[in-house]
Amino acid sequence: LPQLAETLAEGNYDLVHICSPGPAGLAATAIARIMELPTLGSYHTDLAAYATARAKDPRIADVAQMVVAGLYGQCGRVLSPSVQSDEALLALGIPGPRIGRWDRGVDTGRFNPMLRDPALFGGGERINVLYVGRQTKEKGADLLAGAFLAAHAHNRRLHLVLAGGGPEHNYLRQRLGNKATFLGWQYGDELATTFASADVLLFPSRTDTFGQVLLEAQASGLPVIAVDEGGPRSIVQHGVTGMLANADIRSLSETLLRVAAAPDLRARLAANALPVVQNRTWEASLEQLARGYRELLAEVSAPADLVAA
Repeated sequence: LPQLAETLAEGNYDLVHICSPGPAGLAATAIARIMELPTLGSYHTDLAAYATARAKDPRIADVAQMVVAGLYGQCGRVLSPSVQSDEALLALGIPGPRIGRWDRGVDTGRFNPMLRDPALFGGGERINVLYVGRQTKEKGADLLAGAFLAAHAHNRRLHLVLAGGGPEHNYLRQRLGNKATFLGWQYGDELATTFASADVLLFPSRTDTFGQVLLEAQASGLPVIAVDEGGPRSIVQHGVTGMLANADIRSLSETLLRVAAAPDLRARLAANALPVVQNRTWEASLEQLARGYRELLAEVSAPADLVAA
């Protein structure tokens, strides 16, 4: 805390950007308030949903909700990645005029369909279903395993490929057995090749405020299936650029079986998503962030009577 206070005091900063409702974010918000520096928050994590998934105790979720509401309530501007996150912020009591947009971008030079290697995961008749990300309860590890196994019981060609790791890694290994391949954490060109070489992405998370891997999959020419909740709704147009399913084993497995059985559908979803995702550049994303900074700084530097008006 003393180091953080010293950094802010000596840095001649005009604005403090709070990225997390964790200890550092809370401390920086308090110090910025004392120093009368404007604060901008960006909403990345549904902390209450994470607490619910991990603790199974509504009291902990309530405390998390209060912390998040208190933090973002002190920010002059809060940037949200999606319409669904706007709604979550409004529910926390953040006034609508203080909520701005900050979409995420994707590097279409790195994530590219041309990187596809059909033999990478065994080739043959196998249909490789990809999951990329942390293997945790809040990311839907139970739903991922349950939905995949239910689909596999009807289509033995399905094989789950997991890139990433986390506390549910051993659980997933034991439950999925030889029906899955675990790649561990991947980065850079290796990860891009993995995306392009799979046949469909399965995204079971109910807690994501956005869903970055969906963009990376679409940029790689990979059809996507996601839970119809939260951030994925702002990325996937159901039946056009991907498929959305209810957050239960039956709905997700039936959707996976439908997509797996229809190569033409997979090709159409991928082809429709590609031109859309190519407009989601990091340049456009960072311009939105800069706009948020400019608007907040203009507001706090305006005369008091103009701000009140």
